[in-house]
Amino acid sequence: MEIYIKRKILEELRKHLKKKEISFIIGPRQAGKTTVMKMLENELKRKGERTIFFNLDIEQDKEFFSSQRILLKKIELEIGKKKGFVFIDEIQRKEDAGIFLKGLYDMQLPYKFIVSGSGSTELKEKLHESLTGRKRMFELSTLSFDEFVNFKTNYKY
Repeated sequence: MEIYIKRKILEELRKHLKKKEISFIIGPRQAGKTTVMKMLENELKRKGERTIFFNLDIEQDKEFFSSQRILLKKIELEIGKKKGFVFIDEIQRKEDAGIFLKGLYDMQLPYKFIVSGSGSTELKEKLHESLTGRKRMFELSTLSFDEFVNFKTNYKY
């Protein structure tokens, strides 16, 4: 059984799932972005929601990002044309990621996008420019002192 440390960002992300904007998780490598996204996806699945998860570190997943049309075909195949949640991990691997996501957002699709990327300054600038008014950034740092203490004391405080 795996034991996860409760991350404060999870509650903020849960609230933002109801918003149309793209939920964008940025942070350094190994901060836990993928784990947070997987936890969120599992919660949604338990509630009966439709989800799909892409990781652009996986070659097979990356193939779906050669065009918006190909990606949408895959999403529709997996979750239909109804409301669903699309997780995209490691978006920094996609060239022109901001423009790609902007196009998807502007299509008024029934999908909520939850996206992660390593928080390089370059990526932040590109995304900020392309996605103005279309995304909310959530910064995930490495473990905070509070998160560590709470975990070590079994969340007594």
